[in-house]
Amino acid sequence: MRTSFRTLVAGAALLVAATFTAPTANAQIGFVVQGSYALDSEAFGVGGGLNFGLGSMTENSGISAEVTFDYFFPKDGDLLGQSYGSKYWEINGNGLYDIRSVRGLYVGAGVNYATVSLDNCSGSDLCDNSEVGLNVLSGYKFSGGKGPFVQARFSIGGSEDLFLTGGFRF
Repeated sequence: MRTSFRTLVAGAALLVAATFTAPTANAQIGFVVQGSYALDSEAFGVGGGLNFGLGSMTENSGISAEVTFDYFFPKDGDLLGQSYGSKYWEINGNGLYDIRSVRGLYVGAGVNYATVSLDNCSGSDLCDNSEVGLNVLSGYKFSGGKGPFVQARFSIGGSEDLFLTGGFRF
């Protein structure tokens, strides 16, 4: 429990730091609300975060950054003969690049921090596990910048899963 609390505090600090370290010249900070489905884990998730421009880099090159927090609701299951429920959440920090030749299309890469905690688990290294991984993603913004979007994200290391996400940026 102590490790989970420290991890949650670290994640909140990362979100706050991202808010205050975003470049202020011509920076536009927006909010993200999203829902995701993790294909391998078969888990639905909800989340939110911040999307911010990087000043002249955003205007001239179509580069922006996004930090999100997602909480997933995995199925209960059986592990090592023991029935369990689990808690699963992650924090993602990604750089996004707009593909100028196709309006609305973007690609990106970033870092993933995932934590899984099993309920009713004792004496095993599998009870609480946190890992850092890398993200590779692509998505489509339906109305250019703000508004609805869809995205596919593959996490290498960390949660090691393929995520299908849809939501709104405003």
